[in-house]
Amino acid sequence: MSIIERGRSLITIYSEKESFDSHRIRFLLATKNINCKIIDVDRNNLPEDLLARGEDVEIPALIDRDMLLYGVSVITEYLDERYPHPPLMPPDPMTRARLRFTAYRLEKGWFSYVQKIEQSVGEGRKELVGQLSEELVAHAPLFAEYDYFMSPDMTLVDTHLIPFLWRLEHYGLDWEALPKPLRNYAHRMFQSNAFKKSITETEREYRFDF
Repeated sequence: MSIIERGRSLITIYSEKESFDSHRIRFLLATKNINCKIIDVDRNNLPEDLLARGEDVEIPALIDRDMLLYGVSVITEYLDERYPHPPLMPPDPMTRARLRFTAYRLEKGWFSYVQKIEQSVGEGRKELVGQLSEELVAHAPLFAEYDYFMSPDMTLVDTHLIPFLWRLEHYGLDWEALPKPLRNYAHRMFQSNAFKKSITETEREYRFDF
């Protein structure tokens, strides 16, 4: 017998406890208060039911009935459309395209440092941390104009960006040296009930002022 939630089958999310990508999905789920089943996995030792799908599955992954999805942007946009309240994508095509372009630039820019920093040590890591710090400082005005990132309303971009900012001290960035508008935005979002609900015990240790 399948599990039903408001007339729908309950979505299953396969997530990693320390993964930036998985945290982005969990923050979206908490923001939209989506009732789903979250299964913690190790991407190097996936459960049999997921392997039985017969594909090279990426984590995080979503299963809804017989549909398997992976790719953070694919999953987040699907969830936003399936659970439209509160909406995190703007209604008109042009504004949606701009938001998608912002998300794309974050993936190719700041977010590209995540894996590189996590896999580096010593001077190489220090250099990457310095480069990322310089980029964030240079883009301080992006955090100053609106309450949310480049928008007066919360969007999918915020659900991607906040888990990234949460990790900066853990990666070795000097938090107090970052632009004040960035820190104010981040602290306000960190204090939200949705964000507190989204972090795992491991991720909670990434900051000491929480």
